[in-house]
Amino acid sequence: MRNKTSLVCGAALGAMLACGLGVAAHAQDNTIAWKGAPQWTNDDVYFKVRGRILVDGVFQDVDREGAATDYKTSNIRGRQVFIGIEGKLNNYIAYKAEGGWVNGGNPSWDDVVIEVKPTEMTSILIGNVKATGLENLTSTRFTTFMDRGPYGDFGVDSYLLSVVGKVQGPNWSVTGAVQGDSINSNDINNTSSATNTNQNSQERLGFTGRFHYAPLVTDTDKVHLAVSARYRNHGNEGAFNYQGRPDTNYGTSGLYYKTGAIADRDTTMAAEGAWIHGPFSVQGEYSNISVERLATTAPGSNPDIKVGYAFVSFWPTGETRNYDPVAGEIKRPKILNPITAGGFGGVELALRYDYADLTDAYKSASTAASKTLSQDAGKYTAWTLGVNYYPTAYVRFQANYTDGSVDPVVVGRGTDIKQFQLRAQLDF
Repeated sequence: MRNKTSLVCGAALGAMLACGLGVAAHAQDNTIAWKGAPQWTNDDVYFKVRGRILVDGVFQDVDREGAATDYKTSNIRGRQVFIGIEGKLNNYIAYKAEGGWVNGGNPSWDDVVIEVKPTEMTSILIGNVKATGLENLTSTRFTTFMDRGPYGDFGVDSYLLSVVGKVQGPNWSVTGAVQGDSINSNDINNTSSATNTNQNSQERLGFTGRFHYAPLVTDTDKVHLAVSARYRNHGNEGAFNYQGRPDTNYGTSGLYYKTGAIADRDTTMAAEGAWIHGPFSVQGEYSNISVERLATTAPGSNPDIKVGYAFVSFWPTGETRNYDPVAGEIKRPKILNPITAGGFGGVELALRYDYADLTDAYKSASTAASKTLSQDAGKYTAWTLGVNYYPTAYVRFQANYTDGSVDPVVVGRGTDIKQFQLRAQLDF
């Protein structure tokens, strides 16, 4: 299933549909609340236009071993420019559709989801949606750092066409998902008139489960714990390739570290943890990915890929990260003294460590060709210092400095990256 309708037409059609259904369902007067943009509410129906603008500056100093060329980069770029809609038809059916331009490329969809809520505790989501991972489930608008590092690149799946089921309590949730590929990916179509070719056309298929529990939820302290598991089969798509960037969304993924396309299937076991104590917080996640090799092109024994991160943050202006114990996610921060009320705004300081070990992909390869495929399967580590300034809860300015390195498994293929990034962000 792929959506071929343009973003503009899709958003306009959705807006007309939502407004029409809302008017038909209720004749009472609408009420309007300001949530970054006007939100129209009529009894149990609501509708809101949403969007975001993220403008980044990225400056890198890259030192590469061997014959590879050292270089510097300096780019001002549109990280995300999105427009969309969200709303609720009644207490049982809600929807969201948002898309736009990422990294200056062609337009694409982000959230496209219909949610059905049979009861207050249960929901079924169908569409392009996420299923697991604390930082992954937290919107880019609210993550502490500008990007999610290698854990976001391949430790968890981002938006995929999925059927997701959730059961939630006051401080816990259980999630199960059947997942395909992104709504933005092309159809898998190997059919042809030739009878001697492989015409199987099966897209990737995955199954994901997550359980989260918040054993402590008070005004001052909140503790988040979660475990998840994922199984994937690449079908007739390209084999899975574990690759990432140096804590940025700029540049070519896998330029400095990657396994190559080696995986037929994989199984991921992951753990999440966070503790929020007033203005102070600690958060981390870790995944172990057990890979089943595609023996035809990447022979060898089956490797394990390890990836994770940990960070600490502190708000000197007194705010606290806004944890939702029902969903097990981080939401929009509440700024105590925004400039709209004559205050200074909110400041958050943070320090992060990222880790990705791909070396087993090279060490377990059994042929020269397979080793060449995984010659960049090194070990990536990085420290990132971040500063966030919120004039209001809907506007944010960020600065991140990253000192990262790739310890190569093959001599002469290492890289050192020093990177400074800036962001101006507005969402509504």
